[in-house]
Amino acid sequence: MNATSPWWQTFFTGLIVEAQRRMYSEPQTREEAESLVQILSPAPGTRVLDVPCGNGRLALALAGRGLDVTGVDLTAELLEDARRAAGERHLTAVFERRDMRDLPWEATFDHAFCFGNSFGYFDEAGNREFLGAVHRILKPGGKFVLETHFVAESLFPQPLHRRWYELGDLYFLHETRYEPATARLTSTYTLIRNGETERKQAVYQVYTYRELLRVFQDAGFSRVECYGSLKREPFQLGSPGLWMVGTRA
Repeated sequence: MNATSPWWQTFFTGLIVEAQRRMYSEPQTREEAESLVQILSPAPGTRVLDVPCGNGRLALALAGRGLDVTGVDLTAELLEDARRAAGERHLTAVFERRDMRDLPWEATFDHAFCFGNSFGYFDEAGNREFLGAVHRILKPGGKFVLETHFVAESLFPQPLHRRWYELGDLYFLHETRYEPATARLTSTYTLIRNGETERKQAVYQVYTYRELLRVFQDAGFSRVECYGSLKREPFQLGSPGLWMVGTRA
């Protein structure tokens, strides 16, 4: 990682991109897409923004349901995957390369979502900037759904230790370190495939549930609903993650 560049500008290259391609199963994608449909209740043709969209797995799942989907991501390689998959499946979806805070639309989308544990990449000011940008692109009454596992009540009930993952012939070790003074979680990844080894590091801003609720409200979202699972169970200490639904008034 280049010490002069934010980690997220150089992180998604090489073996980590291949890991992204393999990380989510088709059943998980279908479950997440169905949960989004249940939360948003979109009519055919509804305009939805997926930010960041990665390889477009959820954007394409929703496009297959008749929604008008735009995906935004910074990784050109993953965007090419998304465009290629859209062509192969004869689906109409737009994919643009942008910083997730660079959303130049004004009150254009009916709904938006951020899945894949992609919130908390920036410092507190940057994360607030992202939420403000999402709020601006929504039409009045539009909903934004955020998924995060970097919420303190989900993260800290489990020990922070080394974990090995196996994705076909790709193996990677995930190690974490938390800094209480800054509330930042540093994840170090060691990826191995066919004798090739790659090391990457990512830094995430950790929030408590109460803090996230406040930054949502500060961004302008009203009627913020919070769940502890895709089944919309109440959020509580030890929930696997946090799913927040905010509405632009």
